[in-house]
Amino acid sequence: MRTRLIALAVFALIGVTAFAPAPFMKSDHGKGGRGGDVLAQLQGTWKVADKQRRGPNGEVIQYSTSQRIVIAKETWQFTRPGVGVGGPGGGVMGKAKGGPGASSYKIVLDASRRPVEFRLKRATTTNADYMVGIIHPSGDTVKIAYCLGTAFRRQEVPMPRSFEDVPEGWYVMTLKRE
Repeated sequence: MRTRLIALAVFALIGVTAFAPAPFMKSDHGKGGRGGDVLAQLQGTWKVADKQRRGPNGEVIQYSTSQRIVIAKETWQFTRPGVGVGGPGGGVMGKAKGGPGASSYKIVLDASRRPVEFRLKRATTTNADYMVGIIHPSGDTVKIAYCLGTAFRRQEVPMPRSFEDVPEGWYVMTLKRE
């Protein structure tokens, strides 16, 4: 009798755990905030579809631009249609691609924050912030709210937590994949 009870208990225990739900998939949070999944979504060539700047008293200043952004690995480069990456002739102001004037930046993501925070670091010895903000990729669209790094250091304004509550002097950009 005792053996039957033990056998029944073992089968009951196995039966209960056999139908346990599968564990949830891990996101960027487990990667130390490096943003691997987000960085993978950003790879490619993007057209600036919309660019605005938040002015005083809630004023929105609309920008018109034909600017493009090429993201490859951890590098962000600005370009324009018909112009090589970095500017005319593959560089800025006719300089060779990757030359002294090339506008190339390193992307640093913090995916432990929501929305994901990003910094574009100058590819110089100072490693200074060029742009600081939040970023949200969704399919073939990326929404970005940012300010220039020098302005962010001067402001003492906390990083925005949404795209609807962007501080004065910050830009909001929408990118579309090409």
